[in-house]
Amino acid sequence: MSKREREKEEPQHVQPVPEDMALPASSIMRIAKGKLPDGVMINKDAKLAFSKATSIFILYLSTIASDVSKEGKRSTVTAQDVLTALHDLEFHDFLPDVELCLAAYREAEKARSLEAQAKKSVAQAKKAEELPDDGAEEVEQAAGQGSA
Repeated sequence: MSKREREKEEPQHVQPVPEDMALPASSIMRIAKGKLPDGVMINKDAKLAFSKATSIFILYLSTIASDVSKEGKRSTVTAQDVLTALHDLEFHDFLPDVELCLAAYREAEKARSLEAQAKKSVAQAKKAEELPDDGAEEVEQAAGQGSA
């Protein structure tokens, strides 16, 4: 479904976000407070508004990204679909930051993968070194038990 088709649709009645789909309030508040000047307080209603707004934003972004993937005849939503959805929703200012975070995440995952592969290789090499010794001991023990 294209952006124009979505805009032409009649507005749907917004239902409250179910509690099981709500984001952790502590995480939302940590992010919000991190961007506010020192000494600024957030009242209870504002906390609820932040919580509901972030949940609704993610649900809406997910829906648009899903539509983008369907337009591409794919059943899996990709990072590029999310970036396209942000663009379609006119969050152009967010795109560079999101792209940088995504690139940093991919680099960190690549480094973790390489580190895990290296550890696995070292473990396999150690195990391969130990096998001949264990095999020789087993043969000696079997020979000793057979003659006794």
